[in-house]
Amino acid sequence: MPSALTKEEIMQWRRSTEKITLEEYAQRLGKSIQSKKETHDLHDLFLKKKDISEEIEQIQAAQKPVEQKTEQEEQEEQQKPDREVSFDFKKKLNKREEVIFNYFRENRKQIVSVKDLANLLELPNDYVYKYIKNLRAKLAGDVLTNAEQGGYILNV
Repeated sequence: MPSALTKEEIMQWRRSTEKITLEEYAQRLGKSIQSKKETHDLHDLFLKKKDISEEIEQIQAAQKPVEQKTEQEEQEEQQKPDREVSFDFKKKLNKREEVIFNYFRENRKQIVSVKDLANLLELPNDYVYKYIKNLRAKLAGDVLTNAEQGGYILNV
């Protein structure tokens, strides 16, 4: 059984100016391509997140049941004051910023830690800080503030 391609050989293939597939390159060397190997480089993390985000969207679309309100719920709703908060954005949010913003909106006036957001996005903490910075720049007004104990609070 031939051995599998090493990372160095794959990098040589990527740098090569020849227009051949990785399978052809491996065959030329008399080696095989290793089936899926879990790595933690940015390319693999990005592809993994892309697949997961598509699955999440499909699951969320499937889980939206048709809501049927009972008479009692309708009466309770009429008794509550209608207080909807609208947010103005300077620019359109991307998908991850929307996910972060929706999480902040659900946990309004509560401390949200970077660790929670990193788990939500399944990204390292360093990336979360970037998305929070971008979200603050796109939000009109100073509604996303730092908490004294650490984390962030959506003040609305």
